[in-house]
Amino acid sequence: MSTPLEDIADLNHPMMRKMVKYVELFLRDDERLNRLISGKEHGPRHVMWAVLDTLSDWRSTPPFIGVTLDMIWEWGWESLFLRGVAASLLESLSFLLIRNYLPYSDGGVNVQLGHPQMVQAAVQMLRGSYEMRKKQVLIAANIDMALSAGRGMHSDYWVLNSNWGAS
Repeated sequence: MSTPLEDIADLNHPMMRKMVKYVELFLRDDERLNRLISGKEHGPRHVMWAVLDTLSDWRSTPPFIGVTLDMIWEWGWESLFLRGVAASLLESLSFLLIRNYLPYSDGGVNVQLGHPQMVQAAVQMLRGSYEMRKKQVLIAANIDMALSAGRGMHSDYWVLNSNWGAS
């Protein structure tokens, strides 16, 4: 039996291809724009990993409503989800930059290869608003699903007070 994450863990999956393209556009990760490196900063496999990581984050954040990549697009959450993917990619990139950080000084000239502080600042900026909005979206979706389809997660208070007022 496959899990929802295993079903999309393929670059040929249409939603995954769409998300990879969307992330590349958001991060402006294009060979022509990357003047200091040859090629792209994040390959499709890196983006796929970040999508799976972000989807796992959504699925492990209460309320547990079973978010899938299809659901992200159907409900119009792709903009918010994209910011989570970008934050995951930048966190991963920050480890590489920290590992390869090399300040050099000679004769009063200072050169630094990589700027992990800038990447960390960008991650903090993305994560702050992303986490708050993700929680709000999941709560709103849970309420909508509970009221319309009867498949949302009930509050603990429902169990405690389910018979209150019943005759």
